[in-house]
Amino acid sequence: MMTDKYWYPALNVAAHFHRDFVSEPPPKKVAEMMAVAIAMAGMQEVHNRPYYIQGVSDSEQSPDVRTVWSDSSGGESAPWGYQQDVEVVTYTKYSAGQSLAEFVAKTKLAPNAAYDDCTTILVDVQAGARLPTAEEWTAVLAETGKNNPVLVLGRIGDDMYRLAFVHPKVEGAIDYNPFVLLKKRGYTQVQKWSLGTKAIEIIDNDERHCPFEKFDVRCQLI
Repeated sequence: MMTDKYWYPALNVAAHFHRDFVSEPPPKKVAEMMAVAIAMAGMQEVHNRPYYIQGVSDSEQSPDVRTVWSDSSGGESAPWGYQQDVEVVTYTKYSAGQSLAEFVAKTKLAPNAAYDDCTTILVDVQAGARLPTAEEWTAVLAETGKNNPVLVLGRIGDDMYRLAFVHPKVEGAIDYNPFVLLKKRGYTQVQKWSLGTKAIEIIDNDERHCPFEKFDVRCQLI
């Protein structure tokens, strides 16, 4: 559901995150947006298209973050936008008694987890963990009966991350420096989209909206 017309490129989210939280920890929702931005850097490289990000206020309860990509418009018709709801779950040292696969199965893919099959689960790994084999992922997650896309993101070195695609089918992983990829791709413009049938593209070079404003964050200008 497109309730907010402002969508932010991953580079914009990362730039504001590093500027706005130099001396204080970010709110949980902001940290989740940053995890999604890092994951989107890898997704853009894999799919060769820009993804845009939008935080979701607590009043909506779910999801944590929305992302969208669009195809090109034909003639006067508006482009199709493909929106993904993203639920972020953090694997910490307190989760380490379970494998990553078991952790996902018992949290976001648990029987009482009320996410539709279109909701993507992003596992933000914040503790040392072994990435299960393809056979382990398949064996554990197949038992849940859920078909949600599951991505696993973890830091593997200085500014280096691994993004793994593990469900509903294990599709491999990509290792990358997200900040190098984001700068290389160069997607920088905030997008202003509304539902409609006409191809109206609105880009304002003086745009001052901030990706974290709905979380009461006063963003610095970049």
